[in-house]
Amino acid sequence: MSRIKASVVITSYNKPEYLKRAIESCLIQDYANLEIIIADDNSPNPDVWNVINSYSDQRIISFNSFVKDEDRLKTARYATQINIAVREYSTGEYLFYLADDDYFYPKMITKMMEYALKFNYDVCFCAQHIVDTSGNIDGGGIEGRGVRFFSTILTRGADKLDHNQVMTSKKAFYDVGGWNDESWCWSGADAAFYDRLEKAGYLFYPIDTNEPLQAKMYRENSVQWNMTNGLSPTGEQS
Repeated sequence: MSRIKASVVITSYNKPEYLKRAIESCLIQDYANLEIIIADDNSPNPDVWNVINSYSDQRIISFNSFVKDEDRLKTARYATQINIAVREYSTGEYLFYLADDDYFYPKMITKMMEYALKFNYDVCFCAQHIVDTSGNIDGGGIEGRGVRFFSTILTRGADKLDHNQVMTSKKAFYDVGGWNDESWCWSGADAAFYDRLEKAGYLFYPIDTNEPLQAKMYRENSVQWNMTNGLSPTGEQS
């Protein structure tokens, strides 16, 4: 199984205090054939690149978008960065997507890959913990406190699944033209991507355990928080 390479795309913007945890959560995976692509969106905080450059692991690839401030709101930047990472840097056959303030549990990739390869699935998802900023299991889950998971095959992933808990084949990514990164997608580019997958006939398969394999942190001034509170994605009044 480990002959099949998996690529993790970590989208990064200005959160060095969380980025290190996200990177470490990938490095400790027990899946052998793995590459980690850190897609930084020109973070103004120099500590972001201090964190990235502190690693010498050969599995890590990193790049900076160098996007100009005046262009930042023209596209949903994390979707733009994912598309660049996959198209220009990824060499894996399967793709995992991770925000810089979220993290994987150590067996996430092995369990997801085992299931996808056993059943030849192009899209699958795992259970997800909802955590607070200290890493404590928090409320907000759909099935049970602090856990988001659906135990049945989904025809529609939009508005149900977070992009950190979903794995796709690279074939599926290219079949649907990658992620939609139009500016209106800022608060839901993952949902827009899932819409593309749904329209192309892909199903979303749960892996055969409801044990959470990934943690999603909702925090003040995240993209979701800003959009909910009438701010721009970067936290300015809209």
